[in-house]
Amino acid sequence: MPYVVRIAWRLALDYPGLENDTFFVAEERGKIIGILGLKDFGDFLELVAVGVLEEYREMGIGKKLVEEALAVFPGKKVYLLTTVPAFYGKLGFEKVEELPEELKKDPAWCAGCDKNKCVAMLRGVDKKIE
Repeated sequence: MPYVVRIAWRLALDYPGLENDTFFVAEERGKIIGILGLKDFGDFLELVAVGVLEEYREMGIGKKLVEEALAVFPGKKVYLLTTVPAFYGKLGFEKVEELPEELKKDPAWCAGCDKNKCVAMLRGVDKKIE
């Protein structure tokens, strides 16, 4: 977990309580090169952090992390907030106007994010990855 925390910090994906969530990692020769975090709310999940080290981007690693994580939790709805909706749209996520109450963020949490670019998305249980 210390390496996951370090990568999350390096990619500006860190948040309070990160250590308590479920993480998937992508590795290259024993080195963690990508992370994906999920918060479990019982009835649904929140995808909270997906990131790949700069030198390993554009290789499909982020997509593979999402595919693997979703395969582990079949039948679960997965929500996320993102500034790159096109990426997640290709993975079966769709824009939504409303989020469950548990996912509404404190404005201080989103302080570094451009709210005009932030999109709420949901991947329902019957979606396929393109």
